[in-house]
Amino acid sequence: MKIQSINKNINSLYVHIPFCEHICFYCDFVKVKKPTKNEKVIYDYLDNLEKELLAYGDRLNHLQTIYIGGGTPSCLDEKQTIRMCEILNKYVNKCTIEYTIELNPESVTKEKLLIYKNNNINRLSMGIQTFDNSLLKKVGRIHDNKEAIDAYKLIRQVGFDNVSIDLMYNLFDQEAKNIETDLNYIKELKPDHISWYSLIMKEKSIWGKLKYKKPSKDEDFDILVNKGLKKLGYVRYEISNYSLKDEKKSLHNISYWNSDLFAGVGVGASGFEIIDNKYYLTCNEGNFLSYKKKYELVSENDFYFQVLMMGLRLIGGINLEIEINKYAYKAYEEKINENINKNFLEVKDNHLKCTERGLNILNEILVSLL
Repeated sequence: MKIQSINKNINSLYVHIPFCEHICFYCDFVKVKKPTKNEKVIYDYLDNLEKELLAYGDRLNHLQTIYIGGGTPSCLDEKQTIRMCEILNKYVNKCTIEYTIELNPESVTKEKLLIYKNNNINRLSMGIQTFDNSLLKKVGRIHDNKEAIDAYKLIRQVGFDNVSIDLMYNLFDQEAKNIETDLNYIKELKPDHISWYSLIMKEKSIWGKLKYKKPSKDEDFDILVNKGLKKLGYVRYEISNYSLKDEKKSLHNISYWNSDLFAGVGVGASGFEIIDNKYYLTCNEGNFLSYKKKYELVSENDFYFQVLMMGLRLIGGINLEIEINKYAYKAYEEKINENINKNFLEVKDNHLKCTERGLNILNEILVSLL
């Protein structure tokens, strides 16, 4: 593999906080109910995070993005939040452009927002899922739309100018009018960035284990979402992500889609690293107080497929002027050309990307490349 041709620095750090005050029905991320009687285990977890980070030595000296996800990072109380920030502040440097933490509306407080702001966090991502109260109950959320709106307004009052919200469609019993309701709230609140995903029934979620199925719907929610957001001035730059301005795109997620190197710390966290001039996928397996980092060697062909799989999610596609992307294109050129002939893919301005038709069937395109 032409490994010498790419940036070997770890550009991004993902930090997993597994604790939640409530487990949502659709969630299959690594999570655990936040302990209320024995809070020492939270500090033990944070101590383990610190040790894991220290093991990287100077390999985290050039971080451009840091992302704290979960779980529900905002469910930590003020003292726990300060401890977490103290650990991570060591890795914020002149290279760091974007530093994000995920929030849930019910755990947003002015005190915690000020802690974030005073500890270099400059981007917030709040999980709202929908502004429809009846749907929120059906998906197992414990906030209502008033709580979400109040939290959003408080975030703005504290002074955060880079705010993303997460929404979902294809929810149980969701109708076109519910999408319009969400769009109306977006018009009013004007978040800088939106991640709006289709609900996928995960096997490890509560719903997945119970074999619940979504009812079939006539409405094409994807079309409603894309048309509605475009009308409000949002630019779709990835299959499920939209921003009002270029500078408010999620730099951390773009690093994933560009197949840059990243470290993942905390239980369940994944990473993509170079060790001894070889690519490895990493994953922290085990329970939240005892986990180990597993390493999986990535073959040259698998890496090239990853470049295509991730890069084709971007509306702008894969930049073929970048050497490593050229190799990926060459490795799958015959099957890529078959999809070009079907008008699923195209090469435009030296970028390989999905056509509008291809965006709707990206999974089928990827299967055809294998």
